Amino acid sequence: MKTRQRFSTAEREQQILAGAIKFFSERGLEGQTRDLAKEIGITHPLLYHYFPTKQALIERVYQEVYLGRWKQEWEDWLDDASAGLEEKLTRFYLDYAATILTPEWVRIFVFSGLADGSIPEQYLGLLKKKLFPRILRETRRHLGLPEKGPVSEREYEFMWGLHGGIFYIGIRQWVYNQPGPTDLNQIVIDRVQSFIASADVLFGKRTR
Repeated sequence: MKTRQRFSTAEREQQILAGAIKFFSERGLEGQTRDLAKEIGITHPLLYHYFPTKQALIERVYQEVYLGRWKQEWEDWLDDASAGLEEKLTRFYLDYAATILTPEWVRIFVFSGLADGSIPEQYLGLLKKKLFPRILRETRRHLGLPEKGPVSEREYEFMWGLHGGIFYIGIRQWVYNQPGPTDLNQIVIDRVQSFIASADVLFGKRTR
């Protein structure tokens, strides 16, 4: 007779969390916790012993997959006064792309957006607070424009073109099931260089 493996409380919670990340990335956040428990190999009541509600489990997934991968270095690199815009953006986006362009990150983000929107709302709030203002500030500094002041819709959408274009690589690969680039680093470098060249053309003329 096979003996059931015993886990500590922390190990069992981690087992459930890892199973939930895989389950939600494959089936979406509408997947039933009863099916999740079966897939993990535990009882439904045991799952709810660790996570009393499905929303509590989803929130824990958010903390693990999104907040858990957030790096303070990203903010520090964008604040580095000794580096130019291309160096800052390249360093940041190379590491950012390597961190987020995974099936669980991309697919759970999209599934949540199609469900209650809770994960995109929280994560985009983080971007808008910690990253986007820095990218816009450094772009303005590069162009010789005032670093403070209201951000125009045109500037904001221009920045989204860079950020969203890099995220779309993951959409293409993990949602559309199309091949990703064989050299992701070079594609990211190309996107950053195109962004800066276009910024010089579109916005730099203000200083001339």
